[in-house]
Amino acid sequence: MAFWRRFTGPQLLKLIIAVSAFAISYEGMSQGVMGAVTVAPEFISRMEYGDANGNVTRPLLQGGISSIYYAGSLIGGFWAGSFSDKYGRVAGIRVAALICFVGVILQTASINLPMMLVARIVAGIGVSFILCIAPAWTAELSPAAHRGDTIALTFLANFSGIALAAWIGFATSFTNAADGQFRWRFCFATQLFPVMLIAVGSYLIPESPRWLIKARRHEEALEIFACLFGDGDPADREVQVQYREVLETVQKEQEAPTSSYVKMFLGIGSGDVHLGRRIQLAFWLQVLMQYGTGIAAVVIYSGTIFRTAGFGELKSSWMSALSLTVGILGTLIAAFTLDRIGRRRTLYWGSVALSIILFMIGGLFRGALEYPERKSEFATASAAFVFVYVLVFSSSWLLIPFIYPTEIFPTWLRAKGNAFGVAGWAIGYGGGSLLVPVMFAGIQEKTYYVFGAAMLIYIPLVYCFLPETAGRTLEDIDHLFASKSPFTWEEEKEFRIRMEYVERRRESWHEKPLDHRLEVSSD
Repeated sequence: MAFWRRFTGPQLLKLIIAVSAFAISYEGMSQGVMGAVTVAPEFISRMEYGDANGNVTRPLLQGGISSIYYAGSLIGGFWAGSFSDKYGRVAGIRVAALICFVGVILQTASINLPMMLVARIVAGIGVSFILCIAPAWTAELSPAAHRGDTIALTFLANFSGIALAAWIGFATSFTNAADGQFRWRFCFATQLFPVMLIAVGSYLIPESPRWLIKARRHEEALEIFACLFGDGDPADREVQVQYREVLETVQKEQEAPTSSYVKMFLGIGSGDVHLGRRIQLAFWLQVLMQYGTGIAAVVIYSGTIFRTAGFGELKSSWMSALSLTVGILGTLIAAFTLDRIGRRRTLYWGSVALSIILFMIGGLFRGALEYPERKSEFATASAAFVFVYVLVFSSSWLLIPFIYPTEIFPTWLRAKGNAFGVAGWAIGYGGGSLLVPVMFAGIQEKTYYVFGAAMLIYIPLVYCFLPETAGRTLEDIDHLFASKSPFTWEEEKEFRIRMEYVERRRESWHEKPLDHRLEVSSD
């Protein structure tokens, strides 16, 4: 008997959140580890971008070692999307665990720059599988009313992983074991722990019932729906409605022509599904979040801000790690507010608050430069705002670009559609890592003003083009994009018209017994 059958619905949902959290925690550690590794003198010397004393002489190469990871993610995301939609979410998670395992081993064992570059690409591919599949799988198994909360709880592990990697890096900075190699090799090796948990967890969890219906495995899908929503009773009314609704939606979706990534991106042949519109939202939300919010500017230069405040090297290091730890609290706040406040309102208040904070950081940073005699006061205040920024960012803008792509794509293309979100994540964060240092070199603290102004521009963009998904089932969300107009007010108008028909259909389902013989058309 499958392990998941031993649980009640609420218990099973907790198991799903736990396994997804293991996966997302690895992604966090994989990102956070480079902050500790790239400053280790032995690593700097071995990878040829500085001397044995830890002095960096080739900063572009230093950034390239970190950024090539995102090139691997860009490639892997599209592979992951196709694989998961064809073979299932659980199979995709198992492949992710395997690739991540290989990536960790290669990074830990790297002896020179070429080997490290290959290892970083492999690690990026593995992470892209996780980001493409785990959130989509969690969304497909979560109740509509708590879908955002559920995914937010899994992403609590993201900042936890980033913070854990930062603290491990801080702890190992005090040792010079194995001629300095232990410091960075151990940091990489610690990633094996969540990878092993992912691998084990993938054999304990159920497949997505929406994918099972698409694969014509109806009895399994119905059993999972019954466990999650009907206390094991397949005749439960909520279970029947969920099952029939997904079945009918999948039938309609499978009548649509097969879409390549190019056709999806351009929206060719998608009709009322409007795939191109959905893809643009998934892609640009990630780019705006990873680069446009200024998170890279704050995180990359937090150490500089702390040192400018007069804090020593040691204190600056643990304060940087502590600022990332604050993100855990912010993510927890998001877990309890995203479904209550909604996606759009969360982005509104986050944009306003982050804009104010970014202007404050920039102004205080300039004050420290203009008034040397008060440098410590200005820089200390600026350092405090770094903590406030991380708290607000993680409770507002951080999660929605990961949640939204899992909601807006139809079942038959959900993982493939989410691949465009992963592409936006890779381009946004990878580009930010490279461009932010250039911006600081050219315009210094005005970099913060640029991002602060950008946050205000995002408000009308969200208002015009980002329809609300909170509290709506994944099947209902399909109707949000049926309008020929991309503007939210027109989409909501068309949505209300279509939902009137859907509600009448649901009423008729309540009056009929469940027909287990319902079939989905062939692929």
